[in-house]
Amino acid sequence: MPVTTLAQPTVGHPVRVFPHPLRHALCVYPYRRELNRVGFLPPLGLECIAAVLKPYAQRVDVIDLRMERGRTADFVRPDTDLVCFSVNWDREAEFVRQEIRSIPPGAFTLLGGRHASEDPERWLAACPNADVLVRGDGEEATADLCRGVPLAQVAGLSFRDGGGICHSSNRRMRPVSNDLFPDRRLRKYVYEMGFEGVSMGPQVDLVSTSRGCPFNCTFCNFSRSPWGEKRAWSARSPESVVEELAQTSASVVGFTDDLFTWDLDRVDKICDLILEAGIRKKYVVNARLEIARRPDVLRKMEQAGFMVLLLGIESAHDKTLRSMRKGFDVAGIRRQFAVLRQSRLLQHGYFILGNIGESVEEISRIPSFAHELGLDTIALTMLRDSPYSGLDELVAASPGYHIAPSGKIYSDFASLSELRALRRRLYWEFYTPAQMLKVVKKGARLGAGRFLPRMSLRLPGLAWQLAARTRRRRRR
Repeated sequence: MPVTTLAQPTVGHPVRVFPHPLRHALCVYPYRRELNRVGFLPPLGLECIAAVLKPYAQRVDVIDLRMERGRTADFVRPDTDLVCFSVNWDREAEFVRQEIRSIPPGAFTLLGGRHASEDPERWLAACPNADVLVRGDGEEATADLCRGVPLAQVAGLSFRDGGGICHSSNRRMRPVSNDLFPDRRLRKYVYEMGFEGVSMGPQVDLVSTSRGCPFNCTFCNFSRSPWGEKRAWSARSPESVVEELAQTSASVVGFTDDLFTWDLDRVDKICDLILEAGIRKKYVVNARLEIARRPDVLRKMEQAGFMVLLLGIESAHDKTLRSMRKGFDVAGIRRQFAVLRQSRLLQHGYFILGNIGESVEEISRIPSFAHELGLDTIALTMLRDSPYSGLDELVAASPGYHIAPSGKIYSDFASLSELRALRRRLYWEFYTPAQMLKVVKKGARLGAGRFLPRMSLRLPGLAWQLAARTRRRRRR
């Protein structure tokens, strides 16, 4: 449960002091496997925390256990006085807890990340050696700790007081800072695009140029804090964004912004600065269909190296779009894509399976609708309840619908296993040989062809792995 009140420390039990000065700070991404089949992304939030720590520590190390054979304890040194863990996902929970518990008593142990923030007392109870948990954004709280602010005076902390757990007040969400990006000199690893564990060659990186979203889609809580506060959209300056882009050696950069294209004048300025600086990379961004209202910006994005627009369409039916509060209808989608089809950018559409009130027949229209729009690729995700999304109330008011322990939503006429089978079928219907050829040709026109020589060396292994996966599924 998110914490909203301040509990005072128990009298007679001293609060542990954050170490000053810091000799060695260890930042750990404590997961072994990727979030999904496509895996290549650096732990950007953890790297931002490392950048905050750097001015205060003699040495900072960032360890990504996906890239290491060893465990966290192998990287703890005699002079390690701070270990930070990024707990962002609900997977591999026991492994993550074991990694946290492995830290020796002499090191101050700090937890953070969205998943930990959603239930700080449970994580502190499960990891008795953890000293502090940062709720929500961690950069400002970490900086306060490094400056010597007492724990009880740092907003957004849950910490041990010797006899219990103390919760400070929630930290207000401030506008994003122009200085909020990693120091890539601390990065030990090269992250490459991959699929199903097979590297595809191009080096990739992430940047975060804005936070928040001005829209209020009913199924989404990404723009809310772990305690439900809506985050207003705020952005770094175009100059700050291009300064960071110049610092990464990656060929492909993904923007983590919930909505990169909210301020299209800002997007236009970023494109101008990229072109002026002569930066030659390929970019992937989250966008809304309203970008079609500015064909001039679309053309500028093509010139600057933008390659993929990730577009949340979610459904092919007006009744669902209305209930989601998407802000457009099917006719509007068709009008916007009449413009988007003229763009050279690859267009990737997100759709949700299992929307409340949609039959299997209605869901099955997604591939034909996506082909009609001219989408190049699609992703089909299960509807999932999460804190403050409001879906739990909608499910309760919808007879025949249920929430699984994983948070995924299913119904009496479509179980989770049936939805997964339906997703596989819809993927096969959309990704025809002609569709794949279209994507390859379009990617080559966008300049992705310079990646193909390296990728081609890995295609036999990828093809074998995909074929093996298909055979396993057919035997089930």
